[in-house]
Amino acid sequence: MTSTGTTRRLALLGIILALALPALLMACGGDEPDAGEQAEPTRQGILDGIIGQPTTMPGNGPTATAEPRPTATTAPPAASGSAKTDREALVAFYNATDGENWNYDRNWLRRTAPLDEWYGVATNDNGRVTELDLFDNWVNGEIPPELGGLANLVKLRLSGNRLSGEIPPELGNLANLGSLSLGDNQLSGEIPPELGSPANLVKLDLGDNQLSGEIPPELGSLANLEYLELGLNELSGEIPPELGGLANLEWLGLSSNRLTGEIPPELGGLANLKRLYLSKNDLSGEIPPELGGLANLEGLRFSANQLSGCVPSSLQGQLFDIFSDLGDQPFCP
Repeated sequence: MTSTGTTRRLALLGIILALALPALLMACGGDEPDAGEQAEPTRQGILDGIIGQPTTMPGNGPTATAEPRPTATTAPPAASGSAKTDREALVAFYNATDGENWNYDRNWLRRTAPLDEWYGVATNDNGRVTELDLFDNWVNGEIPPELGGLANLVKLRLSGNRLSGEIPPELGNLANLGSLSLGDNQLSGEIPPELGSPANLVKLDLGDNQLSGEIPPELGSLANLEYLELGLNELSGEIPPELGGLANLEWLGLSSNRLTGEIPPELGGLANLKRLYLSKNDLSGEIPPELGGLANLEGLRFSANQLSGCVPSSLQGQLFDIFSDLGDQPFCP
């Protein structure tokens, strides 16, 4: 009887151990189910789902396994890379032109400052650069070709500085450019024919530099151009007759160069022209009578050339004396 009771107790104990052993193994860190097994959810699994992930409790910092937060130097993703590309172009310009010694360089290269807070920079609603205006700012060095990547640029004004070297032909890629002012610098080399490409260009000022070579006839393709200043350079060759196709031109300044040949009669087709400055060149031949059709002309300068003949009488009385400089040329009868 005692033996039978003992046997029953042992059997009952074995059943208890068999039932309790898996739980004991799990509590002691037993093996987890293979990744492919669909294990039944346990209490520990449910708790893991609630409190087992990294959390931040009030008054405490994140746990050691928490996801690292972005730092201040982490660059935000750029929309199609366009804003980032513009920033890189401006950085290249700053480095190429001794930006640290500019007169003003507020916020330039500052990571946390948007581009429209950089001195002389304006942007559109998409953060693309539309204006770069650093007039008279002690900008020194060469213009880097990267500026040709500012696809939304409308205004580029770098006049009154100390820029040297050649004008990068990449500026001709600026399809939206409306105003390009590089006058009063120390730029040299030839005028890139690519500058005849920006269809929206209204103003082109390259005056008072050291530019040489001929005037590119491609400039005659700038159908919207109203202002063209190339004076005070070392340009040579003849005046391209293609300039006579600039129907909207109001200002044509070619004085103080080394231009030769005759004045193209095509210039008489510039119906909107108000200022025509050709003095201090080596121009020869007679003054084209076609210039007499310039009904809106207010200023005319021909002196210090080798011109012959007379000034069309139709121009007499149209010119303000302060703008009139005809040298020894008499008016035609």
